[in-house]
Amino acid sequence: MRRIPRLALLAFALTAAAGPSRGVVRADAPAVLDPRDRLLAERALRLGRATVARHVTPEGVLAYEHRRDATPAELSADALKKADTGIWTGCYAASAACRYYVTKDPEALALCKRLAAGLDLLSRATGVEGCISRAVGRPIPGEDPGTDVVASPLGGGLAYRNDPSRDTLTGVVLGWDCLARFCDDPEVGAYAARNLGAIARRLYAGKMHLRDVDGKTTKYGELSAKAALVFENGMHASIGLATMRSALAWDRGDDLLGAWKHLDKGGWVDALDAQYTWLPAKVTHSSNMNMVQMALTVIALEDVGKSGKYARAALRDFRHKTRGRHNGGYLALYLLSGNAIDRDDVVDELRATLLEMPPDEIPWVGSQIVDRSGYVPMERRPVNVWAWKLEPDKEELLTPDAVRDPKRTFTRADWLFAYWLARAAGALDPGP
Repeated sequence: MRRIPRLALLAFALTAAAGPSRGVVRADAPAVLDPRDRLLAERALRLGRATVARHVTPEGVLAYEHRRDATPAELSADALKKADTGIWTGCYAASAACRYYVTKDPEALALCKRLAAGLDLLSRATGVEGCISRAVGRPIPGEDPGTDVVASPLGGGLAYRNDPSRDTLTGVVLGWDCLARFCDDPEVGAYAARNLGAIARRLYAGKMHLRDVDGKTTKYGELSAKAALVFENGMHASIGLATMRSALAWDRGDDLLGAWKHLDKGGWVDALDAQYTWLPAKVTHSSNMNMVQMALTVIALEDVGKSGKYARAALRDFRHKTRGRHNGGYLALYLLSGNAIDRDDVVDELRATLLEMPPDEIPWVGSQIVDRSGYVPMERRPVNVWAWKLEPDKEELLTPDAVRDPKRTFTRADWLFAYWLARAAGALDPGP
């Protein structure tokens, strides 16, 4: 494939920053270190080792919810059954890449390689170039394999979960983009560039619809810069453009540059900051906001031009509407995007969030979940598969009959996600 000439890349970078640049612009270190950040660093070490030891499948994906005391085979089968394995594996890979960027720890590099292999398998398992899946693993004979599970043409008992969604795409792209940007290992970089390019080309060729192995638009795969053919659709534009922007940054094929220009002409970039945060539903549905903010952060990282400007503006708007919500995922993404406005307050809120969040992985059964009129402190919120997707007005009340679930467990990869993204942005530095 013909590549963009170096001079053309430099010219294009003046407005779109097509050329890859590792790392992120980090704020100056604080004049006085906060001693609580040492506590966070120690917790990150403990949670990091527990997560990789207990919650990563042999295939290299995150088993974010699985049976307790699972064997490697059970981890694989349980991850295959879950609809969001691709999303949270991508987020876990992003945190691992940021951890390696900050620490240069060989353990972090080994984890980056392991998760890159898992993300790669999410596509390779389908047998179709650039086609992603929701999950990958090996069913256990005699057990229900799960919904939409298809045998992989790779053989060896491998299977994948079909019908990927926009959310799957967002998590996978964030993971690959952070691996490309923050991990300087050539093998990981080659994995990332190849996958991002293939995913973006298939998405664009499919008229910006996420499609299954047969070429059909998946249930939640449609992307459009317009809602009802009239209104700008910032959510869809963010997810679609993050895919294209990241691929352009790291694959750099001239066909991707042409695709980007065509989408810009079609109004996709102009739609980025149309997030409609004045509608209550747009800022109360944490799961959807997670995906939009991940996508906006990728764009902000990879473009200093118009799309990056609009993405950072949209993230500032989200920050304004969610102040005090103590959502570590939002706060860390805001910092990683390079937004400097309100930075000190964001760091303070994130620090408090991470300190208050219990390390519990095992949920309760027999408890009562109630809705409150305001934001509930982190320590009183339910134990959840991904804390940052949970609405902040939920409180878990322990009844006399409440016990820890004897059958299933979650992970605290969500805590690691918020912590290491913030560290890559220069926040929460524990010092030497």
